[in-house]
Amino acid sequence: MRLGAMRLPAARRLTDIPHLTALRHRDYRNTWSANMCSGAAMWTFIAAISWLVLDKSDSSGWVGIVAFGSMIPFLVVSPVSGVLADVMDRRRVALAMFVAGALSVGLMAGLALADRVELWQVAVLAFVTGVFRATQEPAIQALIPNQVPREDLLNAITLNSATRHGARLALLIAAPLMAVDFIGVPGVLVLSTALQVLGAVLMGRTRTVSSGRMDPEHGLIRNFMDGLVHIYSHRVLTLFFVLVFLHCGLTMSFESILPVFSRDELGASDGSIFGYVVMGFGVGSLAGILALAGVRDERRKGQLLVWTGIASGVTPMLLAVSGSVPLAVLAGAGMGASQATFMALTLTYVQAVVPDRLRGRIASLYTLHAGGIMAFTNLGFGFAADAFSAPPILLATGLLFVMALIGLSAGQRRLRDVYRTGRVATVTT
Repeated sequence: MRLGAMRLPAARRLTDIPHLTALRHRDYRNTWSANMCSGAAMWTFIAAISWLVLDKSDSSGWVGIVAFGSMIPFLVVSPVSGVLADVMDRRRVALAMFVAGALSVGLMAGLALADRVELWQVAVLAFVTGVFRATQEPAIQALIPNQVPREDLLNAITLNSATRHGARLALLIAAPLMAVDFIGVPGVLVLSTALQVLGAVLMGRTRTVSSGRMDPEHGLIRNFMDGLVHIYSHRVLTLFFVLVFLHCGLTMSFESILPVFSRDELGASDGSIFGYVVMGFGVGSLAGILALAGVRDERRKGQLLVWTGIASGVTPMLLAVSGSVPLAVLAGAGMGASQATFMALTLTYVQAVVPDRLRGRIASLYTLHAGGIMAFTNLGFGFAADAFSAPPILLATGLLFVMALIGLSAGQRRLRDVYRTGRVATVTT
């Protein structure tokens, strides 16, 4: 009794920290924990199969193909997943995807343990797992606003971003395991499966009932188009979606080139160094998002949006010229902090201004813009790295994004107003 009494006040004090206020709400806490486990499962899965494919094929192009397979579902599945998140119980949709994801990752682990892996199998399972992830994310993003009061919404959305970007921190455990002969990639895939199963268990403890609203006279395509029209008929939403499209296409599409960068530029002989660099992203992402979660001043959020955008382009250039593992990990941490904070801010602004009836579709369209462009750019960058090596790609894309951000900001007064005030008018139509 005494021990329990000591733990409860300690837990309450933890959630009283301004950065963690949304975790006071039980259902959100379960959803956040489940999504963090799922995010850790995703990154350990990606790291393991990326190194496995490079080792088997000796081609960054093949890594690009697998990355494309894992991300293209965010383009082709999003129209359906967004509608599902608005017509069905969002919790049930998310839980089903957690379970399905555990099965697909578990199958990959089984093939690796049996040493029966073929490259085409990795590509197919990467696609299948991506389908489940692309369906899961909009449901959770639309569920969260129903789990916390409005005053905690921005904090809840920001903390949820840590479950995607900060979950790379799981590679602190997975990276050294890939260097152990009797564990290696198969053992990391088993770890990924276990994390996804734990996420499903935690998601099953959530009780929030939430669904959107659609016009019953409209079919699937028409209801999806309603969300698309909503975005592009409101200038401020359009600007955020353009920013996300450019940001993901130019600064965040590094999964296909990072394994060969680790091997050729950092001297990696196994997946551990690659894992450490990705872990650096996770450490930076988590630090950036937790810092953002404690920001209450609206003007400061607007300022952070522009400065983290610029840093998102500069840090890949620093990675390109790092030349050593410690500097590469440090540059990766800078990329993680700036990119995760930038994405968390854009998603927060989008979710805060759209009506609840459209949240599932808007969330899926956000994912479509982000994951869709990353699928194609990862594919292209993978083959380009075989021809030109990875550093020139990191340098060119980072510079292009900085130039695009400055140009777009100079030409759009509404975007400059967001930087100056940190406020966006609520979209109600």
